[in-house]
Order: sequence, then C-alpha cells, then structure tokens
Amino acid sequence: MYKSFGYDGENNRFRIARHQIGDFGLHLSLIRSFSLGDNFPVESPFFPGKPLPYHYYFDLLTGFLERAGLRIDIAFNGLSILFFTALLYLIYKLPQIIFLKNRLLGILSVLLFIFESNLTLIDFFKEKRISFSVFKDLWYMPDYIHKGPFDGSIISIFFTMNVYLNQRHLIAAFVISLAIFYSLIPKLLNREDISVKRLILLGFFLGILSRFHSLTFFATALSLLFLFILFKRIRLILPLFLTAGFIFIFHLKTVLGQDSHSFFNPGFLSSKPLSIFNLLSFWFFNLGLAFILIPFGFIVSRKPQKLILLSVLPLFLIGNIFQLSYRIDHNHSLFNFFLIFANFYIAYFLIKILEIKNLLGKFIFTILLFFLTVSGVIDLMAVKNDFQFYFPDAPSNKFMQWIRVNTKKDDIFLSKQEILDPVTLSGRKNYMGHDYYLSVMGYNYSERLGRVKSYFEAKSLKAIDEMKSSGISYLVVPLGKVTDFNYKIDTAFLNKTLKVVYKDKDVAVYKL
Repeated sequence: MYKSFGYDGENNRFRIARHQIGDFGLHLSLIRSFSLGDNFPVESPFFPGKPLPYHYYFDLLTGFLERAGLRIDIAFNGLSILFFTALLYLIYKLPQIIFLKNRLLGILSVLLFIFESNLTLIDFFKEKRISFSVFKDLWYMPDYIHKGPFDGSIISIFFTMNVYLNQRHLIAAFVISLAIFYSLIPKLLNREDISVKRLILLGFFLGILSRFHSLTFFATALSLLFLFILFKRIRLILPLFLTAGFIFIFHLKTVLGQDSHSFFNPGFLSSKPLSIFNLLSFWFFNLGLAFILIPFGFIVSRKPQKLILLSVLPLFLIGNIFQLSYRIDHNHSLFNFFLIFANFYIAYFLIKILEIKNLLGKFIFTILLFFLTVSGVIDLMAVKNDFQFYFPDAPSNKFMQWIRVNTKKDDIFLSKQEILDPVTLSGRKNYMGHDYYLSVMGYNYSERLGRVKSYFEAKSLKAIDEMKSSGISYLVVPLGKVTDFNYKIDTAFLNKTLKVVYKDKDVAVYKL
C-alpha cells in the first residue's frame, strides 16, 4: 500500500505510483472534500451542483481520519492495510468452511488470489528467453507486460493486484461482502436456523455496502438471492433484503438521476467483432490454467459445495452479457468477486491431487501450482518497481496554500481540467473538473462544457453575472501556453472588470 501511495511530510508532497495516478486524482480529491472542505450534502468536487452517484464511504472514512489529525497517507494506507488483512483472512477461512478445515486449503486460496493466473508468462519468456539472467530480468522488470484494455492487449490489468492498489474501496467492499457469506454459509451447509435478528443485521451491512462499492453490492445481493434459492431457504430473503433495500433506496435515487447508458453490451473486453472464439480466447488468456481447473474443482466437490459456486456463477455470465455501469470495464469487479470463490474450488482440486499418496501426485500438484501463480509473480514485480510521481501539496504548493487560507470551504472555482487538480486537492470544488471523472460517474456535462467556454472567454458583464449565478466564486486563468486549454481569454476585460486576488508564474485568480 505504501509502495503505491505515500506522503513526503518534510517537503509536503504526495507520492503516487504511475499506475495509480488516474484513480488517485479522484479519490484524493474526494478525501480532501471531506477533510478540508464542506461537502455535505455530498457532491462530486469535479461537478458541483449535482448529487454524487459514486460510492464514497471509504473516502469519507479517510477524510474523517485526516480531519481528526492523521496524515493522509497514514489514514488512507492504514484503512487499506486493515481491510486488506481482513480480506486475506476471509479468503483463508471461507474455503475451510465450504470444504474442509485444512490450513493448506486456505493458504492456497490466498496464494491464488495474490498471484493471479493468466498467460503473461508466455510473453515474458518470449521476450527474455530462458537463461541465467532471467531471475534478474524478473526482479527488475519495470512495468506490466500487458495492460489491457489500455495498451490494446488481450490480457487485462484489471485481474492483477493493480486493481486493489487503485481501488482501495473495492477491498473494503469485498471484506463486507465475504463477511456476510462467512456468517451465512455455515448455517446453510449445516441446515441450521438463521435468526431474523442476524438477517436484519446482515441486511444492514449489505445496504451499507452499496455506499462502499455499488457493483459489489449488486454482486453480493444477487449471489445471496441465488444462494437462498438453491439451498431452498427462500423465506430468509425477506428480512435481509428489506433491510438492505431500505438503506440502498436513498443511494438508488442518485444513481437513477444520471444519464442512461447501453445496457446490453456482450463480450466484456474481448476482441471485436464478438464471437464465441474471441470470448473464449479472452478468458483463456486472462485466466490461464485456472480457466481449465475451475470446472475440475466444481466436479470433484460435493453437491452443497457445488451450490455455492453456482450461486456466484451468474456474475460471470452477467458480466459477459451486460454493461452495468457507464464504462464496460467497470464490470471487472463482478469477475474479481467471482474469481475469489472460483479460486476456492481450484485450491480444493489441488488438495485432492495432493491426497494421491505417491510422488506423481506431489509432482502434478507442484507443476499446477507453479503455472497457476507464476504470471502473478511476474505482474507483482511491476508493483515493486513502479515509477513514483511526486506532486506538491500545501504549503509547498503556494497556490494550494492560498486556497486553503483565503477561501471558504464551500467555494467553487472555475479552473482548467487536471487529473491532479490543485483546487480539488485543496478541498474546494472545480465547476468543471476533468471529464474522465465526469464520464465514469455518468454525468451529462455537454451543456456545462458549453457554458464553461463562454465563461472563460467572457467579454461582457452578462457572462460575469452568469458565472456568479452558477455559484462560481473564483476564476482561475492559466498563464502561458497550456496543453488542452484552448479558450481565448480576454485578459484585458478580466483585469478591467474583476480583481486579481492571487497570481504566480502559472495562474492568475480572479474574484467574482
């Protein structure tokens, strides 16, 4: 966690790993909107004036800790470490509840989770070739070999540890979800009664889960529904889902308030045009040997154990048919969740092989475990060797320090779009933040984009009045030539009409 994100307290700088910058620009801004700003009722700091449909509870918790006095990296990484430890513990314990109490079964499940199976090893050995220097090449490998869909590769980066380093809230969501299964599965397997009180309590946590991660909430709710149906315990559905639904309904209003998107979008990230061959190839390259062994683990398991895998299998099917968010790649969380359970069955199959009391059984076990985990080891080297990017925070960043000291917590700025935005990282709101963060939340920002052009290119008092009526308190104008900032600023008009309240070599700030 600290490798991917840290804070240089001596020089007041964020330290962010290269592959985390895009996601952290969003999450650090959300955190700062709670710790340094006034973001209640909650809005996106990149699109003020509209409710926030995004799941933000992890960032809220981090913001509260920073507000209480913890440094942001200690708060963010501390929560991440606690939740990740809990996640590994649940991954260790759950298969032992589903199958048999066997420490090796739990350890194998953890190893299969951390060192994911795919076919990265093929391209690694193609490039490096088998030689005495291969271990050195591996140890110092600077980047992922495959970063699909961002580099056009068929092997996706979403099934590596990178997804958990980027999306710390996903870790917390999986912990809540697996804890619910941990509480229910023993009762179902042993045909024990489950009290209404327990179901209501679990329903409460299921409802809260929707604010940690919406798609994990959906995955958990759907899997529990199938679990109760398959175990013929349908009467348990009502108290659990009524409680969860009562909490979720308030979040549902903000989600439904956003623009719609294409729902039927089969194939996930497989090559187009869509075909059975392309889809199967995608999953074979992304799951490697696991693609073959999951069915074997299912076959050797007993009927009650089969029902548990069947309850989460619809997630894999749905993720390959429908688009459940504003970007198809968001479906990855359904597959990440499914694969946690699928790994239990692979681990169980490996245990069954090891039970063959001869040298052949041990040899097959070793070979299978090697090919299941070697690609994950290769991918993890990219985390170890990732490039670190530093971004100044206040008071090192004078502009950010001025914002903190001289502006109100609920002030809205109009500034250029940036991934690491000094305005939002100071706890304030940018009237039109980076469009990537707007698109992932489903905002229709085309109308506002047009208004922003008229605001930056203001040449009349009418435009100034419109900015004020939009709630904007400060206009931030870049000085010099700036990439992706194509507005024609009438500096003479602004200087004549508005007061410059801050200026440095990079920006001039006008008070409206």
